[in-house]
Order: sequence, then C-alpha cells, then structure tokens
Amino acid sequence: MVSKFISYNLAQFIAYFNLVLIIIGIFLFRKNIKTLSSTNRLWFVFYILYYSFGLLASGISGFQTSIIATLVPVIYFTGFYFLLSNREQFKIFFKVITICFVISAFLTIILIKFNFNIKSGGVYDWDLDRAGGVTGDANAAALTSIFAFILFNQFYKPSKFTFRTIKNIILSILFYSLFLTFSTTGLFVFTIVFFLINYRFFTGLKLFLFAAIIPIFYVGVFALQSQAHNLGLSNAQINKIENITNVLTLNLDQVDNSGRADLLENVLYYLYKNPVLGNGIDFSVSMRGHNTFVGVWVDAGVLTFLFFIFMLSYYFLKTFSLNLQFRYFAMSILIVLYIFMISLQSVINQPYLIVLFVFVGYLIDFNKIDDGRSKFLSIKS
Repeated sequence: MVSKFISYNLAQFIAYFNLVLIIIGIFLFRKNIKTLSSTNRLWFVFYILYYSFGLLASGISGFQTSIIATLVPVIYFTGFYFLLSNREQFKIFFKVITICFVISAFLTIILIKFNFNIKSGGVYDWDLDRAGGVTGDANAAALTSIFAFILFNQFYKPSKFTFRTIKNIILSILFYSLFLTFSTTGLFVFTIVFFLINYRFFTGLKLFLFAAIIPIFYVGVFALQSQAHNLGLSNAQINKIENITNVLTLNLDQVDNSGRADLLENVLYYLYKNPVLGNGIDFSVSMRGHNTFVGVWVDAGVLTFLFFIFMLSYYFLKTFSLNLQFRYFAMSILIVLYIFMISLQSVINQPYLIVLFVFVGYLIDFNKIDDGRSKFLSIKS
C-alpha cells in the first residue's frame, strides 16, 4: 500500500527496517525468552537441509539466485520463534494477526468496489473479474480472507445474542471478501474449514439435520450455476462458478487449473533430471512452478522433500493432542496452508504465512506443558 500510494523507496526501507528490527529484537528479548517450541525446531532442520543441498545443487547446475532474499522468511521465523515462547507475547501476537487479517479482508472488498488493482496501481475502465486484495493476487486474497475468518471466529466469543449477531455479520462480510476473489481453491478450502470450526454443530440430531441440508446446498449450487448468465457476471466469473461447481460435485477432470498443469509439467522435467540433489535454491520460484511441495524437491532434492513431508505430517498429527476447541482451530490453519501449497509456490517463503507455523507450533507445545488445560485468549461479551 505504501509502495503504490506513497513511495516505492519508502516501502523498501520499511521492509528492510523490519528485518533489522527483528534481528535487534532477538538480542534485546533474550532475557524474556521462555520454553522454546520443540515442534517448531523441526523447521531449523529443514532450513539446514534446504540450504545445504540447495547450495550444492546451485554449484553443480550453475543456477544463480539472490540467497540473501531467500533468507527473509527464515529471519521472520527465527524472530517469532523466540518471541512467541513468551506467553504474553503469544497472546498479543494472536490479537495482532487477527486484526491485521480482518483489515486486509475488508480492504479486499473496498479495493474491488473502487475497481482498483493494487498490482498495477490503477483504476480500470472495465469491471475487475476478481478481487486481488492488498497483494493484487486473487488466490493470495482468498488465503487472507480464510485466515481472517478462522482467526476472528476463535478470537471473539460473545455470549449475548446481540453480540453474537454482530459476530455473524462480520463473519459474513469476511466470507463475502472471499467470494469476491472467485478462487476455486479458496472456496473449496473454506468449505472444509467451515465444517471443522463448527464441529459442535455436527453431533447427534444436528448431524442428521445437516445431512438433510446437503441436498439443499447442492440444489443452491446448481441454481447459481444455471442463473450465472442472468446475474450480470463476466465470462471469467461465470467460468469460475462452473469450476467451483465441478470441484463440489467431484467432476475433477472438468476443473480448469488456469494453466498450472503446464507450469508444473515444465518443472517436473527438471525434477526428473536432478531428483537427488535438486537444481538450486529458489529454482522452482524462477520457473513459476506454482506448487510448494514439488518446489522443495526441485530446489533441494529428495531428502529435503521427504523431511518436509515428515515435518508437515508431524504438525498435523500433533494437533490431535489438543482439546477439541483448539484442535480444529489448529487443523484449520494447517489445512489452509497445506492445500494452498498445492497451487501456490509462495506459502513458505512469505513472512506473513511462515509465522503461522510458529503460532500453531507453540499452541501445540503450550497445550502439552499445561497437560491439555491451556487457556486461549478470546474476547467475550
């Protein structure tokens, strides 16, 4: 936002200054560091493997990239690894990310209503097909809206009817910001997440009522598809609705992957060429592979990839040690990250996303220390 509306140089300065602040903060905060997360420690093993094999592969293949730039998410991860070991800072961090994601989701709505695309920095003469949010990318905006929904739902726990109504209105607005992105992956993931975070509803008689609602839901989906041409939607939006319908009805062979299959196929050529060592740090990013899992393998070889899969599986399995409220909250965050890794190459190299792994890791370990009696911060009214 600063880059587009104020100064590109100022935006660069803020970005670099944030890194300096994190590094300085690690030293200033060292006396306040508490019990460090054993779960999050796995990421340091991954980074050692990734850079060891990646640098070796770069030397052999001759691929060159800005190694320093790739260290940005590592610096963020390290800084928050120490910061969130302090429970008070953990609670403050939860408040901050919730507010930030919610504001970002609201900006997604505002920007598209003004027909403003942040990536190009201008207003178009024609209506935008998809909301791009503060990053100018529809899938990234969808990711932001889903996290805003998950975090706010956990953050605000009102007991009075009036405040529950206000909460539901805000959650509806957050869903609307997601819908405006017309993201197939986003809406598919949101469906899974919605069921998880509303686990209390799907028990006993309510479960049978839900089973009765499913046919109505699909009737609504088909009705939306049939009336898409009469809703004043663009061709791109109509195609996205058809795409979402194909996903929900499991007609996966009819799903349009927006050319990602061709990009992935191009990257797989290099995977088969150097499967053991890989091709070098950030090689998959330069090839626009749009798949984080394949990207790790292509960059740093099969051993790094296998450890990466083990680490992600370990995180997910550890969520089963949490009580129900926190279990489905943590699962929701991980599922969003894991599924978006299939279609995006920018999940683990984005600072605002990598810190969510730190957050979930400490949620798991705090619960273990407290023997399952963790008290999670929320606002009640």
